[in-house]
Amino acid sequence: MIEDLGQKSGWALLYGAALAASFCPMLFQLLFATVAMGIVGMAHGASDLAVVRPEKRVLFLSGYLTLMVLCLLVWQSYPAGALPVFLLASAVHFTVEEPAQSGWLRRLALGLGLVTIPAVFYRTDTALLLSYTGSSPHSLASAISVMHGIGILCAVLIFIPALVRKDYRTLTGVLSLLFFPPLIGFSVGFLILHALPKTHDRRRALGCENYYDYLRLTWPILCGALVFSLLAIIFVFPEAQKPVRTLFTLLTALALPHLLITPLFESNENN
Repeated sequence: MIEDLGQKSGWALLYGAALAASFCPMLFQLLFATVAMGIVGMAHGASDLAVVRPEKRVLFLSGYLTLMVLCLLVWQSYPAGALPVFLLASAVHFTVEEPAQSGWLRRLALGLGLVTIPAVFYRTDTALLLSYTGSSPHSLASAISVMHGIGILCAVLIFIPALVRKDYRTLTGVLSLLFFPPLIGFSVGFLILHALPKTHDRRRALGCENYYDYLRLTWPILCGALVFSLLAIIFVFPEAQKPVRTLFTLLTALALPHLLITPLFESNENN
């Protein structure tokens, strides 16, 4: 009873904050996205080290940290190319991480949809966000058109089966992607459709009875990620003139190693 009440309070807080941020200036939307994706969402990747065999951890950390630094450098030197790579890698990751029993069509629709559905009703806002990467107006217009079309198709492919199955979690995630502004919608959709379910799966796989035990296990990685982000902001982005680009850069640096490095070592562990 207490746990159920806590979950309902958590959802109410999430949606209340998302709704409030939607009517606020971009700075507050960025703050919401930073907390939702960078802190709450990051918890599901904080257990990456725990799924690696002890004798492989030095090599794992070396590859992980190297890719993090490389992401910072690429974003600094070629941001227009860095964002498409990040979005594509994210879509592939979301697709692969979905349970196989979901079927390849739903997995693909969900993976692509998390990235593209926010552009369905917010083409202008999405274009504005992507413009901070330095993309040319022509390539940006083409990208938004493609995202808009794919987003509509993915929303239909996910929403209708979920409605038939009365899958309220999926319905809520898709509606969040559709109707909240892009940063807010992606943050909430990412949490509902990917981060929170994967955190739950990792917690159970690691034998943690509750999320308190899970956080006790993963707090060193969480703290390390926060320190890395603070150092990057202080030394790499001291002018803080482009907060959207800074957020994208940090998300890439924190997420891409989780997307690319961890599966290699996690697969070895499972084998």
